Amino acid sequence: MRARIVLGIWLGVVAPLALTSPAAARSTDAHTYTFDQTWAAAVRLIAVDFRFPISDRDQDIGYILFEYREGGRAHHGSLELVRARDENGTPVVRVVAQVNAMPSYVERHLLDRLRRKLTDEYGSPPPSRRPPPPPSDDASPDPGSEEDEPTS
Repeated sequence: MRARIVLGIWLGVVAPLALTSPAAARSTDAHTYTFDQTWAAAVRLIAVDFRFPISDRDQDIGYILFEYREGGRAHHGSLELVRARDENGTPVVRVVAQVNAMPSYVERHLLDRLRRKLTDEYGSPPPSRRPPPPPSDDASPDPGSEEDEPTS
């Protein structure tokens, strides 16, 4: 009887955990501020506001590697800044935050603080372009066109 219970626990709990792979958590945000504004704010946020040591950074490629410190422990973290365009063609900077072995709310907190820092330092973000209006389905000719004029 005891062997069945142990086998049931193993099959129900341990086996599924052994078959899963650790998830690589990442959080993403997009900003309509310029790349240079976003880069400068991100570096200041990590190095000055949070006082996390930056181990490597490259503005041309768009990454910052740092040590996220909490409770006496350090975890590898990164911010990636990618130039992109949104669905309307507006230039945006996509920021990807990743902190190893930490829950996703830590990454979300970094991105939220970056958004607040950008707003505090540079004001409201530039608006995204609006998509062009769809062409009209009205097939009637324009008033005053040649088709409306009587022929003589």
